[in-house]
Amino acid sequence: MSRIFETLKHAQLARATKTPPEPPAEEAAEYPDRRRSRRWAFDISVYVYGHGPEKEPFHEEAHTLNVNANGALLLLSVPVQKGQTLLLTNLLTQQEQDCRVVFLGTHYSRTVETGVAFPRTNPAFWQLHSPPEDERAA
Repeated sequence: MSRIFETLKHAQLARATKTPPEPPAEEAAEYPDRRRSRRWAFDISVYVYGHGPEKEPFHEEAHTLNVNANGALLLLSVPVQKGQTLLLTNLLTQQEQDCRVVFLGTHYSRTVETGVAFPRTNPAFWQLHSPPEDERAA
């Protein structure tokens, strides 16, 4: 027990004698939150159309994990690459929307979390209404 106590005491002393970090320089850039619109956790069925690396076409019925006015996070089983262009069709409204793969996330047994971005803000694709002004983007 005394070894643990001594180790804790040593860590406290080391922390107390450390010089505080210097504040960042005035010209240091601050990076704002990159999210441009609020994210909503909705499971929406979409058809995803695209072309594989060898230009063979594919289509898949996928589901969203999150949506926002600028894109979505989907679960896809077909392999895609960052920068690849896809076409989404909202199965509820039958609206179509071009998008680009911007994020490849967690790999599950048969699917991959895939973030897609629209070229222009389009909340109507998901039938989203603008949140109140005082609500911050998530």
